[in-house]
Order: sequence, then structure tokens, then C-alpha cells
Amino acid sequence: MDNLIMRLANSTPALGLITTAALLLFTLTACSGSSNSTSLAAPAASEPLLSGCSDSNSCASNPPLAIGGDRLATVHIPSDYDSNTRYPLLVVLHGFGATGAIESLYLGFTQGVDAGQYVLITPDGTLNTNSDRFWNATPACCAFDDTDRSVDDVAYIRALVEEAASTYSIDTSRVALYGHSNGGFMALRLACEASDIVTTVISLAGSTWENAESCKPAKYPVSVLLLHGTADETIPYEGKPGSYPDAPETSKRFAELAGCEPRAPELLPDVDIDGTVPNAETERLLYTGCAQGTEVALWTINEGPHIPIPWTEDAYTLTTQWLTEHPRALSTFATAQ
Repeated sequence: MDNLIMRLANSTPALGLITTAALLLFTLTACSGSSNSTSLAAPAASEPLLSGCSDSNSCASNPPLAIGGDRLATVHIPSDYDSNTRYPLLVVLHGFGATGAIESLYLGFTQGVDAGQYVLITPDGTLNTNSDRFWNATPACCAFDDTDRSVDDVAYIRALVEEAASTYSIDTSRVALYGHSNGGFMALRLACEASDIVTTVISLAGSTWENAESCKPAKYPVSVLLLHGTADETIPYEGKPGSYPDAPETSKRFAELAGCEPRAPELLPDVDIDGTVPNAETERLLYTGCAQGTEVALWTINEGPHIPIPWTEDAYTLTTQWLTEHPRALSTFATAQ
């Protein structure tokens, strides 16, 4: 594996950046210790729940590239950014011990801003007592003491999204989170607790609460894609009894929340997204019958590890399409009871 990584790093400058980021993730990520310019019966809404400067044509043409107040987060915008164009918003949530910059490079999103035509935010979790960056997602991952558990990362990410909408020309029907490992746990928590502003989530090697009742209020349908390798030794595909459910159970729960039919998901053609596993190793299940504009899927990376490296070109293309091409239809907005 080390020789493979070195060959990749030496192949092209861009790929060298990706593999360097991946090397850092190998040593950092994991919870140790414990162009794109029905369950929810609800009446249609006439307006989205998140508004921004694009709604009042007041977005600046040369906005700042950092937001977040005391916890600044870097923002990447297309080089041809136009305040009259509405862009999808993508927030990358890193794994335990990593950073937003490293994670986004590893996933290819930093390099893809111009081609993908999205606004990208790469926030960092806070430092714990061991100086590891983490997200306070669930009891299993990855806040390990009372001080860590006092951090309100749901409020932080919500505030970032709201500030982004008021600063950049954002299409508020396309607010996406991509979380890896601890970041995947965090992204799925936000699908539960911030479903009013988050429309799409991808979780790579993450999971959710052991108790399904903890996912609340979850009043609005969110498109969720779960990516998980069967050879993941850090956050096992099979789950961890008493801590978090297995990948199929996690996907079923979010399918039910999105109003899908959870009992008979559709089997899609296999795809090749992990460059170290031969052939088309990834099986794809798609839940159907979901709320309008919403999809839930489980992609099982057979023999895939916790940190797949290298990704294939299809991996970036398919995940970017998922994140940016699932706008939430106004007719799916539920009215809070």
C-alpha cells in the first residue's frame, strides 16, 4: 500500500495533493475508543425554510472567503462566481483528528469547485483534550468526555449554513453535507436535527444513533446516500451493538424518514469507485417511493476500507451529482406541528 501511494503521489501534481491528504487521513481519521449551476404527510409550503441574499438580489459580487465568527471556516467559490447565479452549497465534515482542508482535498471537492460550480465550506471541529479535532455527533463518535459533549456542533453548522446563505448566492433547495467517519455521524445527526435547512447528505464510513428515537425532530425529507466499505475496521459495516447500527439498518431508517418504501429497495448496476478494489466493487441499493425530490441509497463498497484510496474518477462524478442534483421540491416541505 505504501508503494502504491508513493506511485500515485508522483504521478501528477493534482493527484499528489489528493494522496498526500489521504496519507494524513490514514494517520488521523477514525474514532478511537468507544455543472449544477410516507411518514411525512404534510401540506405544500409556498416558500423554502431557508432564505438568503439571493432572494433579495443583495449578494455581494466579491464576498469574503471565510465565515463563522470565532470558529472561522474557509469558503471556496468558483473563479467565475456570479452573484446573479444560484449555486449549490456543499459543506465537508472531516473525520476524527483530520481537518476540513485535508478532507476536502482527499475527496476531490476543493479541486472541483470550478467544474462543479458549487460553493464549498470546509469547517474544522474543535480540539479535544488530546488536541484531536472532533465533531460532537453521537455518544459513540466522537465526544469522549463532558467537556467535548458540551460543544454544540449542530448549532455551529446551522449557523454556518445560514451565514453562507446570507453571504453567497446559494440555491437553498440544494444544501448538502458530505461527512467522513466522525463527520459522517455528524452529517447524519444534522439530517435529523437540521432537516429544515439541510437537503442532502452523504455519509462515508459513518453511522447514527443506536436508538432510532434519538433522530429527531426529522420533520423534513432529506436525501441520504450511505457509502460504507465491508472491510472497514474502524467503523464496521456491521455496526457495533450498543453503539451504532449497521449500514443497512441506517439506510432503512433514513428511507423511512424520507417517506420511501423501505422493504424493497431497487438494485442499481454496480459501479467502480474504489481504485484499489478490482472491477465494479460497489453494490447500490436505491429506496423508491420517497417524498418528491428525495432519494435514499446505500452503496456497499465490497472489500472497501475505512479510507478508500485512490478514488476512481467516477467516484467524484457520482458523489458530486448526488450532492448537487437532489434539490428539495417545495411540495415536500412539512409544516411543523
